[in-house]
Amino acid sequence: MADAKYSRRDGDDPAAHHIEEAVSVYLMRHPAEDRWVIDPLTIDGCALDSTHDTYPSNSECRCEDEPVCDTVTNRMAEQPLPSGEELMVMLADALGYQVSRVGEPQ
Repeated sequence: MADAKYSRRDGDDPAAHHIEEAVSVYLMRHPAEDRWVIDPLTIDGCALDSTHDTYPSNSECRCEDEPVCDTVTNRMAEQPLPSGEELMVMLADALGYQVSRVGEPQ
């Protein structure tokens, strides 16, 4: 398992709040083989779908300032969710990888 690039600071830092969201990455069966591949809907350039109607959520935040935490949660609800490509870059960053397109110099 990779080390987390971004550690939780809620409970230690009054300005830090643990706000969570979850997105769907759609898979489909490969057209000719029994294996999973990314469904084109995941990489159509649009924001990924949230997996919950009640997200983002601050229910796991360990801060002690609920009104401020709720304000931060409401601000995060206004932030667009990532597209499939943006999620790929976020995952690469969190795991310590760099992403480049095939054929582009690194």
